[in-house]
Amino acid sequence: MSIFRNFFKPRQDIFTKLLIEQAEAVVKGLDALAAYIAVVEEQAAAARAARRKAFEAKTAAAKAAEQKASDSKGGSGKAADAKAADARASETKAVETRVADVRTAEATLADLKSATARAVETVRQCEEDADEVRRILLNELNRTFVTPMDREDISALSRAVDDIMDYAWTTVQEMELLHVTSTPYLQRMVQLLREAAHEVHLAMLRIKDHPGVATEHAQRAKTLENRVETVYREALADLFNGPAGPKRVIHILKMREVYRHLSNAADRGDEAANIISDIVVKMT
Repeated sequence: MSIFRNFFKPRQDIFTKLLIEQAEAVVKGLDALAAYIAVVEEQAAAARAARRKAFEAKTAAAKAAEQKASDSKGGSGKAADAKAADARASETKAVETRVADVRTAEATLADLKSATARAVETVRQCEEDADEVRRILLNELNRTFVTPMDREDISALSRAVDDIMDYAWTTVQEMELLHVTSTPYLQRMVQLLREAAHEVHLAMLRIKDHPGVATEHAQRAKTLENRVETVYREALADLFNGPAGPKRVIHILKMREVYRHLSNAADRGDEAANIISDIVVKMT
C-alpha cells in the first residue's frame, strides 16, 4: 500500500503547488493594477499641470508682445527708454521662466507615460503567467487518475482564480482604450481586490495542512468581495448624480464599463472562496 502512496503522492502535490502559483500570479497582477491606477492618476495631474503652464506661458508671451508694442508707441527720452528696457527685460525673463516650466512639465508627463506603459505591460504579463499555469494544471489534471481534491473542484477553483486576473487585465485594456482616468471609487475597489486576492492566496497555502485556517481566509475574501460591491454601488450612484448632457452620458458609459469589470473580478474572488470552503468541507 505504501508503494502506491509514494507513487501517487508526487502527482497529487503538484495540483496544490500549481494553484498556489496561480494565486501568486493574481496577487502580483493586482499589485501591478494598483500601480497602474496610481500612475494614471499622476499622469492625469501632470497633463493638467502641463496645460496650465502652457496657457500661462502663452499669456506671458502675449503680454510681453503687448508691452513691446506699447513701448514703441510711447515717448522718447533716456528715462523712458530705460524704463521700457527694464520692462522688456522683466517680461522676457517671465516668458523664459514660463517656457522652462512648460518643458519641465512636458518631460514629467513623458516620464509618466513611459511608467504607464510599463505598468500596462506588467499587468499583461501577469495575466499571461496565470493563463499558462492554468494550462499546465489542466494538462496535469488530464494525466492524473488520483487527485488530492475532486477534479471538478480543482478545475473550478483554477478557473475562478484565472478569471480574477482576466478581469483585471480587461480593466486596464478598457481604461487605455476609453482614456479613462482614476477615481477614488476605482482606487478603493482595486485596493479591496488586492486584499481579497491575498486572502485567497493564503487560503491555498493553508488548505493542505491547515484547512480550518484556509476557511477563515476564504471567509475574509468573501467579506472583502461584499465591500467591493458596496463601493461599486456607491460609484454608480455618484455617476448618475450629476448634470445631464451628452458628454456626461459618455462619461457614465465609460466609467460604468470599467467599474463593472472590477465588480466581476470581485465576483470571481467570491466564487473562489466558496470553492475553497467546499473543498475544506470534503476534506474534513
